[in-house]
Amino acid sequence: MKKNCINILFLIGCMCGSLFAQTKITSFKNFLKENSTDIEDVVPVVDTKNNDLVILITDAKKVYAYRFNDKFKLTDQLSSETKRRKYKVLLGSSITDNQYKIFLANKSKTQFSAANFSFDENKNTIKEFLLPSGQTFIQAISLNNKFYVISGSKTYGNLYLNHISTDNNLQFYPIDLTNIKFKNKRGKDVIATDLLFPFNSTPIKKFEKDTPNSIESVSEATKMYLIDEKLVITFDENKNLTQVLTIDLNSKQATKTTFNKPLSNIKSGGKKTNSFIYDDKIAIVAATKNVLSMHVLDYLTGNFIKEYAVSQDEEILFKNSPIIQKGGFYNGYRELEKTKKFLRKITTGKIGISVIKSKENYLFTLGGYVEQRPAAPMMMGGFGGVGGVIGSVNANLFFNPTMFAYNSFTNTKSTQIECLFDKDFNHIKGEIKENVFDKMKKYRTNSEKGSTVFKYKDFFIMTDYNAFSKDFIFIKFTD
Repeated sequence: MKKNCINILFLIGCMCGSLFAQTKITSFKNFLKENSTDIEDVVPVVDTKNNDLVILITDAKKVYAYRFNDKFKLTDQLSSETKRRKYKVLLGSSITDNQYKIFLANKSKTQFSAANFSFDENKNTIKEFLLPSGQTFIQAISLNNKFYVISGSKTYGNLYLNHISTDNNLQFYPIDLTNIKFKNKRGKDVIATDLLFPFNSTPIKKFEKDTPNSIESVSEATKMYLIDEKLVITFDENKNLTQVLTIDLNSKQATKTTFNKPLSNIKSGGKKTNSFIYDDKIAIVAATKNVLSMHVLDYLTGNFIKEYAVSQDEEILFKNSPIIQKGGFYNGYRELEKTKKFLRKITTGKIGISVIKSKENYLFTLGGYVEQRPAAPMMMGGFGGVGGVIGSVNANLFFNPTMFAYNSFTNTKSTQIECLFDKDFNHIKGEIKENVFDKMKKYRTNSEKGSTVFKYKDFFIMTDYNAFSKDFIFIKFTD
């Protein structure tokens, strides 16, 4: 009886701890909505200069736009009735002179449109555009309220930064990459566009600082970051080198950096490698079924900082969590005891590593996963009022990396460990606390339809929607 009471008190304590991890910021009613159709999507647009926030809510017939100031006070609203169009993929946004533009593309990313929302004029207009001949879409980014379509030319080996000017015309800047050589996975010299356009390619995933990422997402061989107004693309297909292409978005100049990977002396075909950039550090991991090695390097100088390694017969002394196997056919949870089994699991498929800050310490997640036959994709509506239906997988892959990370993290199928390091990357003891996405999963009370997750300043916001009352609630989450 005493033991049961202790267990109950422990559970209550955990629940209270979870409740204190979030704060209700504001709530509002979607009072512009008069029809009874379902909400299809919620699109957040943050003004990075003054921290204004615009929430675009869509149903099958209309778009409802609400603007809040940095105190989350509602300042403007706009209802717009638009026709369904062929543009099904939400790419990004820009803000100029109180004009909020949302950029969309067709499924093949060959045709584009800019939907402009003007609170001053209380109207919505749409402008269509094409990329110049010879350019192929790669990704899209928004930086300092400015939107870019990143494209490339297989023929000329150039990268292009396309954007819509203030007079609504398409402008582009060519970046010559022909003189910068990279090694492909076979060690042959190629230009960057050969690595950016692999066969059966999927869009390059973008990563935001201090956003939890699943092993599935960080196991990609090519990654994209925005660091200090620079576009950074890492290539990890070569098992001996991590190669980095950096585009300065101000000077439009391109540079290349190369880092040697651990276990470069092992030529085993079963070796798996990957990397992750955090601020001015880069973590690179290499593993076979017999041994794992992780290097931490200074990203700016290439100087070596720390190594952690373990062989199959040793205990992993630098981990702070059990060896966890998540998901799988039965979507279960298991803890593995043997390092040998961990190495076998993470080298059977793809390997990945991620880094975020946990207070003043670094939290590393390291592991791998095996691709399985996909089930029906989880969707969260579409941007129907402006551009037809957008599945959340595509929309958030381009537009909202935070939501993409949240969806990926909550549906993970991986084997992994978590490790804590101090500011000098010395291993420290301590429990791994729930991350911000774990807290969100426990909190959510209503249907996921009409909800979203996004980053605002240095914290995260989840919207919770009540379809009966048409109320939206903004909840702030922190680690």
